[in-house]
Amino acid sequence: MEDQPQQPSRRRKGYYARQIEIEAESQGLTVEEYGVYKGPAYSGPKPYTSARGIRFLAILITFISATMFVYLFLSAAGLVYVTEPATVPGVILPVIIVAVLPTVAWRQFFKERKAERLRKAAGKDLQPPTRRSSMD
Repeated sequence: MEDQPQQPSRRRKGYYARQIEIEAESQGLTVEEYGVYKGPAYSGPKPYTSARGIRFLAILITFISATMFVYLFLSAAGLVYVTEPATVPGVILPVIIVAVLPTVAWRQFFKERKAERLRKAAGKDLQPPTRRSSMD
């Protein structure tokens, strides 16, 4: 029998969901209380992994997306001077991106805000995780 070549490892579905479960369990929290994925050893600055930081980012992304949407609309209508005429794919893809990014940002904000409220109601605090390399 022939040995089949090994396929390169593909990214597993649900990787971040499993990471959230691991971190929540290690801190004695439910997944709902843990909130959004904070990264290994809180890779992001604390203000950006809290509900307030995520709200700031969501507002910023919404503002930038709204500005881009208006510009795309005006350029598609021919009201803004552009070097080349707008094409359908050149307008549709940015519009989809502009619509999806704020939606994702606000969903993350509401998820983290709910988690902070649940932790506060239960009297629990989120501790920084230990480094994965030190756990071996």
